[in-house]
Amino acid sequence: MVISGISSKNRAVTFGSQNNPVPKFRIKTENGTLFVKEFTQKDARYDTKIYELSKFFTDNFIYNTNDPSLTQYKNPENFEKYLDMLDRITKYYKKMFIEDDGNLTALEARNAIGELCGAVVTQTFKDDFSGLRDSKTCYVDSLAVRKKYRHNHVGRILMEKAINCSKDVYTDVFLASDNLAVPFQLKNGYRIMDYNNPAEKEVIDQINKFRGDYPDYITFMDKKLTESDEHTPWYQRVLEKMNNKG
Repeated sequence: MVISGISSKNRAVTFGSQNNPVPKFRIKTENGTLFVKEFTQKDARYDTKIYELSKFFTDNFIYNTNDPSLTQYKNPENFEKYLDMLDRITKYYKKMFIEDDGNLTALEARNAIGELCGAVVTQTFKDDFSGLRDSKTCYVDSLAVRKKYRHNHVGRILMEKAINCSKDVYTDVFLASDNLAVPFQLKNGYRIMDYNNPAEKEVIDQINKFRGDYPDYITFMDKKLTESDEHTPWYQRVLEKMNNKG
């Protein structure tokens, strides 16, 4: 939700993230400066804004994968199906903002003429299909950068800003990376989850039961945000909750 505070000069300050506000910042690239700010719950209430963000992510999903279930939408003959998928994804993001637990962070990067050139969405891990969830795990839901601005560290900076603002909340980060993006995630300190580890395998199988794109097109990856000796891996916490529930 949108929250307000009062500055030392008694001016109202409005942030987008309830618990983890991110001040506006800039990213300098070889193709010009990108201006980054939060995409707020207020923004999500405007159909044109949530549609633009959803389309940005949707097109990134389609054009940066080898998954035929997604690449099929590049075919002009499937345009109506593409619109149906875009509508579903737009509703998905709307629902995400409505159900925000206060830790959802969405950042958008625009160039000098206002084009959306990069965006990231992170939230508390909860998989509605499998029922798995963990309040101390940050899930990188979506990350996209316009082709012209890639190789300028835009994706890394957006993801780090979104995650670092909530380090006091989370101990781990989890994401489902398209296989084409795995090298990028490895460079940024993420680890490929070990399918030979029984606990990790069980969580992966549970999630993939409703996805079906692992391992052909998706790689599950994670990263610890704390080096505490008392750190329990996020997937073990998820399993404990799942088993206690069952």
